[in-house]
Amino acid sequence: MTRFFRLLIGLPVLASGILIGLYGLLALLYRDEGGGSTYVTLFGHQMNARFVGATALLVALAVIFVSVWFMRRRSSRLAKPS
Repeated sequence: MTRFFRLLIGLPVLASGILIGLYGLLALLYRDEGGGSTYVTLFGHQMNARFVGATALLVALAVIFVSVWFMRRRSSRLAKPS
């Protein structure tokens, strides 16, 4: 039963990490037609797209790692004593 709840929580978190990573890739790969620096609006502020993309990829990597760790974690009462 606890495995079901871990999956119920972990899968949406994993999907969120994947979406954040896709946004980061889009921000890194997007090039404006002007040829200069590209900026994105984030929380009402214009920021460099490469910085936002790299930050989003780092956050996505952390979220994906935590969600996979959370889903694969075993219950302490089921672990074998050494």
